[in-house]
Amino acid sequence: MSGHTRLYRRGAVYYHRAVVPADIVETYGKREELISLRTKDRAEALRKVRIKAVEIDNRFDEHRRSRRARDTVPVVDELSPDQIQAIKAIYHAHLLEEDEAVRLDGFREDHEVPPELPSPSFDDWKADTDVLDKHVRQLRGRFKVDPHYEFEVEEVSEWPEVNLKVSPGTKAFKQFAAALQDATLQAFADMRSRNEGNYVPTPEIETTAAPRYPKLSNTLEDWIEEKSKEDWTEATAKEHRVWTEQFMLLCGDRPINEYGKDDARRFKQVLLRLPSNWKKKSALKEMSIERAAETAVLLDMPSMSTTSVNKILRFVGSFWRWAQSHYDDIPGNLFDGLSLSTRRSQAKEERHPFTLAELSSLFTSTIYTGCKSAREWKTPGDVIPILDAKYWVPVISLFTGARLNEILQLYVADVVEKHGVTCMSINDDGDDKKLKTKSSKRDIPVHTELEALGFLKFVQKRKDEGSKRLFPDTQIGPNGSYSGPFSKHFKRFMLEAGVERKGVSFHSFRHNFEDFCRAAGMNMDFADFLQGHMQVGMRSRYGYGEVFYRELNKALQSLSFDGVDLSVLQSNAVLLRG
Repeated sequence: MSGHTRLYRRGAVYYHRAVVPADIVETYGKREELISLRTKDRAEALRKVRIKAVEIDNRFDEHRRSRRARDTVPVVDELSPDQIQAIKAIYHAHLLEEDEAVRLDGFREDHEVPPELPSPSFDDWKADTDVLDKHVRQLRGRFKVDPHYEFEVEEVSEWPEVNLKVSPGTKAFKQFAAALQDATLQAFADMRSRNEGNYVPTPEIETTAAPRYPKLSNTLEDWIEEKSKEDWTEATAKEHRVWTEQFMLLCGDRPINEYGKDDARRFKQVLLRLPSNWKKKSALKEMSIERAAETAVLLDMPSMSTTSVNKILRFVGSFWRWAQSHYDDIPGNLFDGLSLSTRRSQAKEERHPFTLAELSSLFTSTIYTGCKSAREWKTPGDVIPILDAKYWVPVISLFTGARLNEILQLYVADVVEKHGVTCMSINDDGDDKKLKTKSSKRDIPVHTELEALGFLKFVQKRKDEGSKRLFPDTQIGPNGSYSGPFSKHFKRFMLEAGVERKGVSFHSFRHNFEDFCRAAGMNMDFADFLQGHMQVGMRSRYGYGEVFYRELNKALQSLSFDGVDLSVLQSNAVLLRG
């Protein structure tokens, strides 16, 4: 009978012995997997070692997957009762497996010469167990953690079947150490029973082989990676990750087929009590999401809006839609039917277009009539910052309905001709460019009135300067987009212009643009295309040739902005001549 490269005999007992692969050895916790096959018969050992080799290879692969996701596994503030029991069971089985391996190998007699790998005598083994039992009881009674258990928590927390992240000194860390101590004391009791000749079986550890279904923490990374390659921006990916991780912290990190509707309902109930921006509130920011929700109720804090709750439910629900299409036997979307009902009138009131009077106020403010400088734009003066983003970005949005970040990330080369029509190309052809969705990629014709205000002359100025970006005076914010810093400026700009109504923001320009499209009787296929909305059916794949651009331009030029006072901007256009 042929041998096996991992078969190893220690004394009379056979073992599986495998060197931990070099790519994971630094994080695996040990340099080899030496596991007793619990037999002295070579034929049986050969059969068992093949099975064990597959299990260990699966364990190596699972470790690789868990390490890839390890940096994004959220730190647990407090262990649940189920997590504590699972840690106890896993560690208890581990200790008894080690004890059984020693017994199968055989205790040496005092007069025997120690073998290559020394084994203890039976009396030594008993004495060591008693000494250690006393030490662990002292630790457990004082709820203390010594260096040995600090190391054990760090190692066991990374076992694939555990996969938790806890920080030293926290409640979760102490709970973890206490669970290991409890398991140790239980194992010592079983070992003493074995010493007295009683049969105490070693529990089977069901999770040594890679599970059929991966844990949520691992699958989460695959989902984020795939969606980011498709059409998610960094900010969108972050939002989906943050809230799905909060769901995982609340309901536990389990194989994805083990979650049910109860978990989704529990998460929803927490959201209904949670304030908006709870991580920024000093009374709540260090708490778990569940404790924060409970504390918020006690402190009588207002809960987040219906819109915010529904938005978060959609974030997490989108993971389950993805999982359902990628894995067999995954239950339907756990969050289907859980959205809060919102009356249509309430939904429309969430975001408002600017009134014509408000638009006029914006475009007759100091930035357009004259200020002290581009930096000191609130102070009246003689400077008109006509080459500044603060001047042009709101104007462009009025005439295009484009999103804020789409405008800010424009290159000079993005103002192009398509089939004889001068357009702004909204694209992601650049390392600093991102689009919200695939349908966001589009070309928007330049309205003749926007051209009359000097827009194309402004573009030429930038080209003459050798600038790559149309707005080099703006910078990318911490969230990876240009829109964050500019949004803060625009809020101050609205207040300075006297626009203080709730429900209006830079996004209101998109609502205004849609209203202008309706007022002009524009075909909604064109309106959807111009705003970067999802195109339905064949419209999303065909028809973007010369005829389409001619008709698209005709539709855009039909828009009228009557009622918006643009007289100051018309006067300023002369500044761009020459």
